Amino acid sequence: MRRLYCLGLLAYLLTSGAQAAEPSAVHHARAVKITVLSTMLADAGIGEWGYAALVEVDGKRILFDTGARPETVLANAREMRIELADIEDVVISHNHADHTGGLMTLRRELQKRSPRALTRAHVGEGIFQVRTSPDGRDANGLAPLKAEYEASGGTFMVHSKPVELAPGVWLTGPVPRRHPEKNYPSGLKLKTASGDVEDTIPEDSSLVIATDDGLIVLSGCGHAGIINTVDYAREVVQRAPILAVVGGLHTFAASDESLAWTAQKLKEAGLRHLLAGHCTGIEAAFRIRQLAGLDRKTAVVSSVGSSFTLGKGIDPRALAR
Repeated sequence: MRRLYCLGLLAYLLTSGAQAAEPSAVHHARAVKITVLSTMLADAGIGEWGYAALVEVDGKRILFDTGARPETVLANAREMRIELADIEDVVISHNHADHTGGLMTLRRELQKRSPRALTRAHVGEGIFQVRTSPDGRDANGLAPLKAEYEASGGTFMVHSKPVELAPGVWLTGPVPRRHPEKNYPSGLKLKTASGDVEDTIPEDSSLVIATDDGLIVLSGCGHAGIINTVDYAREVVQRAPILAVVGGLHTFAASDESLAWTAQKLKEAGLRHLLAGHCTGIEAAFRIRQLAGLDRKTAVVSSVGSSFTLGKGIDPRALAR
């Protein structure tokens, strides 16, 4: 595995011209498992248009997003016999309701077993800004939950820049949009001091886990653009190959040209595993798999219960195998 990491790092340096950070400068996780708790495809539990995943790194457990419907993540965890009550930290990747819908149900139910369950919610700066729909209503999916969550004893930790949540586990905070990836829905307006502007979901944040074999990037929807996110992860965490991308990429409606560009950039980044779910799109996931030079063992459409484990790769469950 170490040899593969070095080869991938060399390939990245040759194609990018970047200087590698010293490996000792960044803590590397030794044990990593990401388990999908909410997405569309399900061969166990409940599928929905939403996303959530359990992140386990060297004994630290973090919930990443909370699904769409209030009960989905709770029900799926119960069916898979996954205990969530000991998790104190939840990451909300962005404000949309399909990632925030389970927050309060999980907080209330898990508190019955552990008062500190989901006590801290980590979010990107700007997540509570008003987003107006064409009919004038505020379409921010997290804002209506803010007061209730705080009244329950929870605290929103707002991050304007990258932060290490645990050794080797980084939250990007808002991701710079250096490539013109329009991986977000149109129609909503963001209220700012200078007037209404297009809502590009500026708070969109991802988790990045540093390992000896490269970086693991966990994306809720990838509204910042998965290539923007991958590039930023390398800049702020470590200039290393991308071992795995897990989560939603919001490419379900992308053109063939856009998918080809995305796949090529991921291939150049050294991508070795893709567990693509939620808003990635089934056809888009298969197209990226083909163009990035991956196969059905290393790139699949995620289902409820599917997982990526460091050193083992993807367990797709039965339906997506």
